[in-house]
Amino acid sequence: MLVLLVKYSYKNGKNSMSQKTNSPSPLLIIYWISSIVFLSFILGTLFYEFKIWPYGSLRKAYAAARAWKEKLEPVDRYQTGFFGPSPRQGSGVLEFNQQKAYKGYTVFTSSHEQKAFLLSMEGQIVHEWEIPFSKVWSSSPPHIKVPNSDDFVVLAKAHIYPNGDLLVIHQSMNDTPYGYGLARVDKNSQVIWKYPYYVHHDVTVGNDGKIYTLTQELVRDNIDWYDDFIIVLSPDGKELKKLSVAKAFRNSEYSGTIENIRNWDPLHTNAVEVLNENIADKFPLFKKGQVLISPRNLNAIAVVDLEEEKVVWATTGAWRQQHDPDFLPNGNILLFDNKGHIGEGGKSRVMEINPKTMEISWQYTGDQDNIFDSPFGSSQQRLPNGNTLITQTQFGRIFEVTSDQKIVWEFMSPFRSPNDEQIVGTVYQAQRFKPEFFKFKFNLVNE
Repeated sequence: MLVLLVKYSYKNGKNSMSQKTNSPSPLLIIYWISSIVFLSFILGTLFYEFKIWPYGSLRKAYAAARAWKEKLEPVDRYQTGFFGPSPRQGSGVLEFNQQKAYKGYTVFTSSHEQKAFLLSMEGQIVHEWEIPFSKVWSSSPPHIKVPNSDDFVVLAKAHIYPNGDLLVIHQSMNDTPYGYGLARVDKNSQVIWKYPYYVHHDVTVGNDGKIYTLTQELVRDNIDWYDDFIIVLSPDGKELKKLSVAKAFRNSEYSGTIENIRNWDPLHTNAVEVLNENIADKFPLFKKGQVLISPRNLNAIAVVDLEEEKVVWATTGAWRQQHDPDFLPNGNILLFDNKGHIGEGGKSRVMEINPKTMEISWQYTGDQDNIFDSPFGSSQQRLPNGNTLITQTQFGRIFEVTSDQKIVWEFMSPFRSPNDEQIVGTVYQAQRFKPEFFKFKFNLVNE
């Protein structure tokens, strides 16, 4: 067909010249364009099927174009999804039952600024850390060629040490990859060390001081996609271990879980927690040093043996798009179910499950007066008195409930959009600590 088109075009070209015209006829142009389109289609199919040049270059260009598109859209940071409508009137501490609440100080971060806050039970910010990405990486970050401006970077997680040091994860609102790095700062927000990689979502510290976190990396396969990696760092930020989550699944009996990669973010691992020796005997299915992860887009939680580099246990359940699974001292797992609840009170819930029987031993759900929805993010913490501290990320809400689901403390973030008081900044993985935990003097912000 292509040969015939070329011959026909050549013949008509001669006729056109014999007629001494100075420009090709419209019909000739149409045939030439059709020939080029047809040839491009054939060559493109061959490049894709046999993965020959310039297949790789074109895919890189496509990935770069997609990343640039995400950087450029949207322009308004308050429309990125990192801000949401407030479910409550008012802000600050709305509920405080002094007899039943677990008294202490709460650490949290918010999308409105790259700061971490230490909050009293009465709602006073008693200390804050200011950690903009541009300050941590004052010279060009080696892992990100063109980072977003600070307006589009958030602190996704903060882990506090007794002396006031913080581990903080910077994460982009609209970039690919969205993990921007991990840093340790002191109580005065001065950088101690930083880990230049695409760290995202979660960071936790084992009893031995080792740091466990997550990064992501582009994989060029049948489609471009991002694999997550479990990273183990020394207390001073040196990399000790890096394990592909996809590899850990493929090395195990759960390999069928990720046989067909169909989108650019098939795992979206959002949590990592190590099983410490003090509670390991409560989990006969697992061993100390193994880690619990949460591949959100698989609707699954899994336990990974870092030495054997494989998943040793994985399960799905009644939850959907879950976050923050935790090992509990009683041998159960606590997790935030973002979208799996059916019934009144909203789609979200906090669930405590038995990993051996998969029975739900406890859960918190909303009701008609307290709608409980958080489509993304969110976390929970089982407190020493048996209460549960819950972070409802998208709506800027932190609250504490008893075992019989009664709210005994509730905080609504005061950090709102300057254009709309009902639009509140998202809040990330709040954690409560007893006063004796802290070994540094609070610098009261309002003094």
